[in-house]
Amino acid sequence: MAWSKESRHARGYGYAWVKLRDKIMRRDMHLCQSCNAKGRATPATEVHHVIPKSQGGTDDMDNLVSTCSPCHIEADAKAIGRSVRRTIGSDGWPVE
Repeated sequence: MAWSKESRHARGYGYAWVKLRDKIMRRDMHLCQSCNAKGRATPATEVHHVIPKSQGGTDDMDNLVSTCSPCHIEADAKAIGRSVRRTIGSDGWPVE
């Protein structure tokens, strides 16, 4: 992910985003949807754009999904053509 020197408000992540983020988290029951699809109940901490804004994605609810930090990092890396190697703990869960 390319980081910008602009403020989060200048990039479109102001109060309206906070309200929309909360709505997405409630819709997804505060669970990471990537982990949920794999049968794991993991608390979501972030909201991810399925199609990144930098690639023409919007803040439409259909383009947003709740995710945990490790899944968000992995999804962002895939979006720019990189892979992320996760370390798996002895309990079978990814280690952050």
